[in-house]
Amino acid sequence: MPPDFVEKTAYNGRTVIADIPEPTAAPDIPPGIPFARPIAHEFITTPLPPAPEFFLPRQTPRSAWSDIGWLALFLISFEFFASGLLHLAVEFVLGTPPSPSETDALKVRQAMLLPAISLRALGAMVIIAVLARRRGLTARSVGLAWSGAPLNIAIGLAVLLVVYGLIAATMTLLWFLWPAVVGEMQENARRIMELIPNLRPVEFVPLAALIGVYEELVFRGFLMTRLRRATGGWTIAVVLSTIVFTALHAFEQTPSALVVVTILSLVFSLVTIWRRSIIPAIIAHALFDLSQLLLLHLQAGDSWT
Repeated sequence: MPPDFVEKTAYNGRTVIADIPEPTAAPDIPPGIPFARPIAHEFITTPLPPAPEFFLPRQTPRSAWSDIGWLALFLISFEFFASGLLHLAVEFVLGTPPSPSETDALKVRQAMLLPAISLRALGAMVIIAVLARRRGLTARSVGLAWSGAPLNIAIGLAVLLVVYGLIAATMTLLWFLWPAVVGEMQENARRIMELIPNLRPVEFVPLAALIGVYEELVFRGFLMTRLRRATGGWTIAVVLSTIVFTALHAFEQTPSALVVVTILSLVFSLVTIWRRSIIPAIIAHALFDLSQLLLLHLQAGDSWT
């Protein structure tokens, strides 16, 4: 028998239907026998809690793919055009000869590092802000949630310890299976030392902070959340964003070092999904990079280029 009352409440594209039967009359009771008064049947609508903006409830899969495409277009354009112009500008300032030696080319790469990272980060932030405003979204849509910041910072410190533990266990196992991994990690350290300019240890702090904010905002805050909305699941989003994150590091690091990069991406992705904030991942990422730079500086000593 169909219900007499039907209440519909829209929630994130779903329709919740509540069936309320017709109230029945109180039975005939002989006079003089006390009874409770009939229950008043009133439908009280309790609104369902809104989905967090981090899950992009108002964005369609098509628009999510569109946003990913716009950010990818910017990053590719930057590498081909802005990076090329910056390279020419640095060569002009340094007075590099038309046929530079290997040493001159290395000096150009070192001089370009900080300006290139800064411009890339600034441009990505602007693109993400424009896309978010176009969709009517706020900073929470990319995991920039400041509520519970002290707890998120503490979690970021704990995540750093977890990351180092996982890396130590994984690389030890990999060493037993493939002893050549030691040589590859040493080669990776040499590449990083060549890439980083001759900075003082205190100057490593803004560099590590900049890289942590930029990479977590782009890969975990923006790319991973849009991939989840586009594909419909966190698993695919984490896998795809990790593949992209690791592949982009393949240009500068050795294959064994990419194992470390993969571990970082997976852990940072999981903690971001758990906390719905990229703050813990930013803290852990920046401190990891800072600690690695300091360790390399101590190992290299005066040979740091």
